[in-house]
Amino acid sequence: MRAEKLMKNTVVGVLSQAIITLTAFITQYVFIQYMTAEYLGARGLFSAILEFLSLAELGIGLVLVYSMYKPIVDQDERKLIALTQFYRRAYNLIAAMVFGVGMCLMPFLSFFIEDMDSVPHARLIYFLYLVSSAASYLWVYKMSILNADQKVYIIHVYSAIFSILQCVGQVIILVLTRNFFAYLIIQGSVTVAKNIFISHKASKLYPFLNSKEKISLSKEEKTGIYKNVFAMFNHRVGATVLGSTDNLLITKFIGIIYCGFYSNFKLIVNLMNSFLNQFFNAMLSSVGNLTTSESKEASYNTFKYLHFLSFWVYTFCTVSFIELANPVIWVMFHREEFAFGFPTVLMIGLNFYVVGIRKVPLTFKEAMGLLWYDRYKPVIEAAINVVVSIVCIQRMGIAGIFFGTIFSMAVTSLWVEPLVLFKHGFERSWGEFWRRNFVYFFFSGALIALTHYIDVTFLNGLTEWADVFAKLGVCLVVPNGIIAVCFCFTKEFRELFEAVWGIFLKKRTAA
Repeated sequence: MRAEKLMKNTVVGVLSQAIITLTAFITQYVFIQYMTAEYLGARGLFSAILEFLSLAELGIGLVLVYSMYKPIVDQDERKLIALTQFYRRAYNLIAAMVFGVGMCLMPFLSFFIEDMDSVPHARLIYFLYLVSSAASYLWVYKMSILNADQKVYIIHVYSAIFSILQCVGQVIILVLTRNFFAYLIIQGSVTVAKNIFISHKASKLYPFLNSKEKISLSKEEKTGIYKNVFAMFNHRVGATVLGSTDNLLITKFIGIIYCGFYSNFKLIVNLMNSFLNQFFNAMLSSVGNLTTSESKEASYNTFKYLHFLSFWVYTFCTVSFIELANPVIWVMFHREEFAFGFPTVLMIGLNFYVVGIRKVPLTFKEAMGLLWYDRYKPVIEAAINVVVSIVCIQRMGIAGIFFGTIFSMAVTSLWVEPLVLFKHGFERSWGEFWRRNFVYFFFSGALIALTHYIDVTFLNGLTEWADVFAKLGVCLVVPNGIIAVCFCFTKEFRELFEAVWGIFLKKRTAA
């Protein structure tokens, strides 16, 4: 049943993300055609600033989902009501904090945009982004029970529907009026509407959540939540600095136009992450259920083949990004200045890979509630990232920013997170994990080098679309073929195959 729910959430999530991906590309394409590069850069910069403001959320959403696993298994409706009421108050406070802090930052926008006149009405644009961001925290508290109860597919369906509505509205506005303010108003309105509809759906599925009875959590339960929220806040600081400083540093040290150019590469990375996160987000609730109801040995066995799967998937996606990012952007926009040099693309790709290869250990650690043990790690990681990125950007340009991020993860998260998981979660040595990890790293690096060598040596002089499809073919065959051949006799490969095949057989039997 758990595997079937995971598959359902994943399949619906992938289909939903395919729609969201298509609408995002359409919107990006139309935006570039009808708006200036300065507006494109401002969009990336203000989005990055508001990602920092999202720290006010403190990671409460993930803590709420974790807190709901056991009450859902025990069918404890009163506990679920108490948790929902507690987090409703928390999210209303967060919305107010985001808006208040955001308004305090408005006078300092000129620190990042030296030539404020290059972006007409920059402060009004920022204000609209801020209102949209603050409003996004309203009506979201009931979504957590859908995640915890492995019904995240419902959120995917609504997300796809409202993504289409937003795309249609924004494209019409851009084509007919080129009005950036109306474009932003549509974005904020659709976000709020989506939250309201999902909240209403959750109320119908779990009618007990509509209870007017005031149910409070015990002092001990609140203390546990505050403890996890503090730890999760530190983790969000690290994640936000790693993911959001790119645009800020590019704007400050290189220029807001280049922030716009980078947004095309970031769009591709975000779209890959969005697809892959459908699986990992679905996996989080399944893993939470698994670790609550099964033995540590069963959890560890599941961990091993999912870790192998993440190595395979992220190696293929990284290879594909490195080889296809520039050709795809050229085919889409036919703007030579949008292309980045190979060192920069390589660093962006490796950054994507390191973040991805951490996903499975991080998912298990979060699902087991092991947030406290490495609570200070993200702050140290964030500090290292900022310092190294600023130093390297002076010498390496944009590539230096991503080198700093990779370096900071390598000396902190890449080994601390598995250490916490194995010591406090699985309660076993992590030696076997690192032996496998070194093998995975070696194969990933070798496949990146081999694929690039084939593309550079044998695929020169092709036309635009022929170049894209030829490189896509190489990326599909080389990394996937070599991994399948080299790992087909391993236990992780067999267990992964058996898990997928078992779900397929159940589907056929049910049909």
